[in-house]
Amino acid sequence: MQTSDFTSHNGRTLSSVVRSALLTVAQLPMAYLMLLAPILAGPASTSSESQSLRIVPAEIELWGSGASQRILVLATDAQGLEKDVTADSLLHISDSHLAQLSGDGRLSAIANGRSTLRAKHGAHVTSATVTTHDTAITRPFSFPLDVVGVLTRQGCNRSDCHGGVTGRGGFKLSLNGVSPRDDYRWIVEGGVYQVLSPEAAGPIEPRVDLDDFEESLIVLKPTLSIPHEGGERLAPHTEEHAALLAWIADGAPYASEVESGPPTLQRIEVFPQLGVIPQNGSRRLLVTAHLTNGQRVDFSERVRYESDNPDVLTVTEDGVVVAHKLGEAVVSVQAPGHRAVARLGVVDSSLTSYPNLAPRNLIDEHIFSKLQRLRILPSEKSSDHEFLRRVCLDLTGTLPPAQGAREFLANSDPNKRDELIEVLLNSPEHVNYLTFRFSDFYRVTYRNVLNYKVWIRESLASNKPYDEMAREYIAAQGNVPPTRQFYRPNGGLMYPKEKMAEDVRLFLGVRMDCAECHDHPFEPWNQDQFWGLAAFYGRTTRIQKHGLFFEDPAGNTLNPEGARVMHPRRGVEVQPTFFDGTPLTDAERTEPRMQLAKWVTAPGNPYFARAIVNRIWSYFFVRGFVEPVDDFRDSNPPTHPLLLEALARNFEENGYDLKHLMRLILQSKTYQLSGIPNETNVDDEINYSRARPRRLDAEVLLDAITRVTDSDDPFKVHDYVGGGVEPADTLAIDLTAEVSPSQFLDVFGRPPFREAVPVRDRSVTLGQALHTLVGAAFNDKLLGKEGRLRRLLDSGVSDTDLITEFYLAALSRFPTREELSAILNLLQSSSTREEGFENLVWALIASREFTYNH
Repeated sequence: MQTSDFTSHNGRTLSSVVRSALLTVAQLPMAYLMLLAPILAGPASTSSESQSLRIVPAEIELWGSGASQRILVLATDAQGLEKDVTADSLLHISDSHLAQLSGDGRLSAIANGRSTLRAKHGAHVTSATVTTHDTAITRPFSFPLDVVGVLTRQGCNRSDCHGGVTGRGGFKLSLNGVSPRDDYRWIVEGGVYQVLSPEAAGPIEPRVDLDDFEESLIVLKPTLSIPHEGGERLAPHTEEHAALLAWIADGAPYASEVESGPPTLQRIEVFPQLGVIPQNGSRRLLVTAHLTNGQRVDFSERVRYESDNPDVLTVTEDGVVVAHKLGEAVVSVQAPGHRAVARLGVVDSSLTSYPNLAPRNLIDEHIFSKLQRLRILPSEKSSDHEFLRRVCLDLTGTLPPAQGAREFLANSDPNKRDELIEVLLNSPEHVNYLTFRFSDFYRVTYRNVLNYKVWIRESLASNKPYDEMAREYIAAQGNVPPTRQFYRPNGGLMYPKEKMAEDVRLFLGVRMDCAECHDHPFEPWNQDQFWGLAAFYGRTTRIQKHGLFFEDPAGNTLNPEGARVMHPRRGVEVQPTFFDGTPLTDAERTEPRMQLAKWVTAPGNPYFARAIVNRIWSYFFVRGFVEPVDDFRDSNPPTHPLLLEALARNFEENGYDLKHLMRLILQSKTYQLSGIPNETNVDDEINYSRARPRRLDAEVLLDAITRVTDSDDPFKVHDYVGGGVEPADTLAIDLTAEVSPSQFLDVFGRPPFREAVPVRDRSVTLGQALHTLVGAAFNDKLLGKEGRLRRLLDSGVSDTDLITEFYLAALSRFPTREELSAILNLLQSSSTREEGFENLVWALIASREFTYNH
């Protein structure tokens, strides 16, 4: 047999036949490049004719003089694909004296009353009610709606323009109009913005000229009547241009003088939030503004639209989405101080049938519903060996034993997967692995490891409700284990502002760090919110001798001004204040962190439950609904917002039970899909239509290698903490980086220190490839005198049984007939039996099928 140039570890060669066989093992999954025939096929109509018709909005209300509403006529075909057919429909209003219908699908109010709008498309007819109110009344002027609205639509207050931290060209606006009072001051009074002072610096140059309104800078610059670095933002003689001129000519008021004050914008919503468009097709978005007086107003042409993936789809300035290529994109809709998003998929309409997918639980209902809209077929159900290996790694961080794999694969009980989930959820290995996970984002370090890690472990072992665990963490006082969170790896303490930012990130999923020195440059978090929350930690101090933490009215030991938390820009003391601007009462200030803990974990808090649900979800899939998992923001919307909210609500309703949440995920058909793609989902990365491969964390990988080879190599203890070695049964997931140095763990992505909440690097590097070829973990463990390979070789077990044993131990499956034949041929060509099996085991633990969970 000819030998190829494929070289094994230690310079030995493998035959080309075995190279082919082992590369088959190394593919993840093995048939990853194969295309499956459509699965779960069921009868479906192939007709492209519309099956139903509807008008959006179904109930149309027009308030005030000049009120209008753009309407959509939507047809649904036999495959459930909804299309915008407004332009191809016949529209009729029952009473043209009450409302007028234009050719582009816009309805305008004329007089008060009630009428009916009818639409006909093909053989289908549908209708919507139209009610017009107060058509003789003009809506009172509002600076936030009528002026900031123009600036927002034109992009003047974006982060890369005047909405940046310091503004641009000496002119500052709040980001996307979140602070209209500040905007009014900068426009009417002028002045240069200062980051560390609320006072304006010179020169003081108002942007309006009340004596000659047509000479106002806020009009001249965006129309390019004078040079403007941002180019033309406002075309002369347009409706918006006229609105700005009229406002200045009227004396540039903030609002009309009406008894109740003008209504303000409460929120906006976009239709559809989730939708699909055929490739090369288009559809219009509708944006509805909800005002504080209860009115709903069509804002579709008063907002700014942006697509996060213009290659997939683009959107015009009046909200028409144009599809270009297959994929998915998010359209951001920006109104003054408010944002909404629409997630739209561009689909191939040639898929004329779709199977009836029966969901098992609420997860499948949401996932399968979206997949059907996107015309993506989920992969088939995972094989038993796929599921076994996946769920054991996900719940325990360990591989199933070879004998356990044999028994599971041979078991014909249809409930065996559910039974295995229960066994694993209630195993000590699960507690140990979940402790490893929590030690990362709870930031366990050498300085706080002992009692702190015990508290984490015991809380998880008892399945303590997560809201209770969070309250103990946030409000910890005295010498109890959770107070160890205040220590840095170097032994120092965290400042109030740092601890606040960390806790908000952990328990609310929000990164507020950028708001420390100024309003957040990209999101609505502002500097006042940052310091209002930081003030909750202002009294936290320590008696150093006893490591005792408590709320001291005299102040924080790290703060030379005592308990006073000072606003860096305003120069005033900040009182503990919640997100919504509500300060603590005097009676509540004796234990401010306890009040914060109660607020964070209060039922209905829109942040708390979804933050941990998103993090736990990411442990079982490649990513969270929001990624990074602790970066919830308007510009980073979840892939499945309705499912995230449903899971958060379910988690809250079931007592914040982590096991319940994990059981729900693991029992879903979504989690148990195969990793083998089909033609429709081969490019899907965010819709969970198949299991995506996940590289094992460094600690889990090292433990897996040790388990397969059954060769212990005690971990060393760093000299500065006493030296020596860890106990022989210590797992890599039990280690603390500062205590137990390991080149393997560092190279494969273990966070070196937990100075802050770590972010694991799962990229593949050259150093990892070198370790795989010549590193001790991949080589020396094979040769251990007490290891699995040596014991099996000495026992006289047959080649076939030995091969099977290592396949089960490493991959939780039996070798295929082709693999077995190729490996037996390799053994015949090897100089010794020992060398041949060393090459085999090395190839197995170096393969992608082993080093990834899939």
